[in-house]
Amino acid sequence: MTHTEIRETAKIESIDFLLLQRQLRWLSHVIRMPSSRLPRRLLYGELQLGQRPVGQPKLRYSDHIKSVLRKCNIPESQLEALAEDRVLWSLTCATATGLKSLAAAAEQAANDRRARRHAAATATPAGPVCPHCGRICASDFGLRSHLRVHL
Repeated sequence: MTHTEIRETAKIESIDFLLLQRQLRWLSHVIRMPSSRLPRRLLYGELQLGQRPVGQPKLRYSDHIKSVLRKCNIPESQLEALAEDRVLWSLTCATATGLKSLAAAAEQAANDRRARRHAAATATPAGPVCPHCGRICASDFGLRSHLRVHL
């Protein structure tokens, strides 16, 4: 039984879906906090010290949040307005089309990988054949190595 079938039977979402949903919920909680609170200051702050890998942009947690919003098809310009309204934000998190499409894309990728593995397992091997026993080798070098057994 595949993971997809187990999740469908148990009627639960994938862990990626749940993590993104929880990140969005936490984000709205932090946005509604007073600006003096530490989590809110950290969300909108920048690092004074520290180094970044050469050739890569400086990343803050807010940069990560922007990528999550893009994945979930939530416009960044409406983030604060949506997060201020708890009911609207919980509906957005529960029914975000981006989250649903992200989950569907992950399921499709898993199905594609499964199909490729199955095709590779059932494919007939091609390569040089031993004239003595009929064994199929992966390469000419492998055949020469195998022929030493028959000497």
